[in-house]
Amino acid sequence: YIINGQKIWTSGAHRSNWGWLAARTDPDAPKHRGITYLLLDMKAPGVTVRPLTQLSGQQGFNEVFFEDVRVPVANRIGEENRGWYVGTTTLDFERSSIGSAIGVRKQLESLIRQASDDGVEAGFRSDSVRREFADRWIEAEVAKMLSYRVISMQANNLIPNHEASMCKLFSSELSQRIANLSMHMYGMYGNLRNRAGMGYMQAVSSTIAGGTTEIQKGIMATRGLGLPRG
Repeated sequence: YIINGQKIWTSGAHRSNWGWLAARTDPDAPKHRGITYLLLDMKAPGVTVRPLTQLSGQQGFNEVFFEDVRVPVANRIGEENRGWYVGTTTLDFERSSIGSAIGVRKQLESLIRQASDDGVEAGFRSDSVRREFADRWIEAEVAKMLSYRVISMQANNLIPNHEASMCKLFSSELSQRIANLSMHMYGMYGNLRNRAGMGYMQAVSSTIAGGTTEIQKGIMATRGLGLPRG
């Protein structure tokens, strides 16, 4: 296969040795067909990665350019022109969000430690902060249970379409609520670099990466509730 084109918002491409690529191999086929799933050597000739600097100053996303990039047929996953189905399975695994579920719990535990280490006990002793913290802790447990449900389905060869979207949406929105809690707890200290403010800015992307909130709600509505497409 010879690949030409470009892709934006590729997470971690500047740190990756390999990536997966959904390439259109039949331009005349309907939009969900004619796509082939390929494993791509990110160091191959013709691959150019341009990191994008975010509001936080970090570089997590990238724009990737492909110019006559040669990919061996041996790097194809599944059948030619049926890569969409492989890709959606990959997304279902990503959206199980077990990493996010564990991550939000660690965020909360880190906030407890920081409250003592950084001298912001006054903010942590606030009744409103304590109530908010308790709510986030409960939600972190819910996120973990949702992830376990998806993982259990995958282990039993079931397809967790809307279940994975439920899990992804809940976990990503929870990470934003925890970022808000951190800012609430720190007060003005949160505006300092590398403190809560950095996490607050990073959390904005959590409901975009891996499929936007709107996409997840659409999947839950059509595949979970059986509603017609808009």
